[in-house]
Amino acid sequence: MKLKSLMLSATTMFALAAAPFSVSHALFDKTRFALHLGAAYYAFHRWDLTPFQKGQFSAGTPGRVGNIVKAGAALLFASHEISVARKIAATSGSPLLQKLNSGMNSLTSEMTALGTSLKGGQLPTGGIEKLNADTEAFKAQAAAAGQPIKDVRAAIGNF
Repeated sequence: MKLKSLMLSATTMFALAAAPFSVSHALFDKTRFALHLGAAYYAFHRWDLTPFQKGQFSAGTPGRVGNIVKAGAALLFASHEISVARKIAATSGSPLLQKLNSGMNSLTSEMTALGTSLKGGQLPTGGIEKLNADTEAFKAQAAAAGQPIKDVRAAIGNF
């Protein structure tokens, strides 16, 4: 378990450090967009939504502070990935990405608000629920634009 956490932390730090040196031309826009958005969704779902639904952020729960710290780090990572995806969509010539770009405003603002609350030591339950609702609304917008988003479980090595 410690090895998983260490590997994830190292990968996250590498991704954040390497982001300013990424390719700026529009090569494989849809693929890059999907990868960044998928990474953001995974981080939010794995370290924010699932622990919230299991009640791991409630007062008196063992490991509550650690779970909140992980949730904050996941939100920071997810916010960064959504920002990168928005930049890709904004500079892309793809009509699909242009449509989806406008729907990402609520995701970005809700993540920022939730992150600010976490920095202040508070975890508003309505914030996670609203962010989940915004995620579902974005999925519906993508489906309406002709590109449905499906959750797919994939085994990733021995992690």
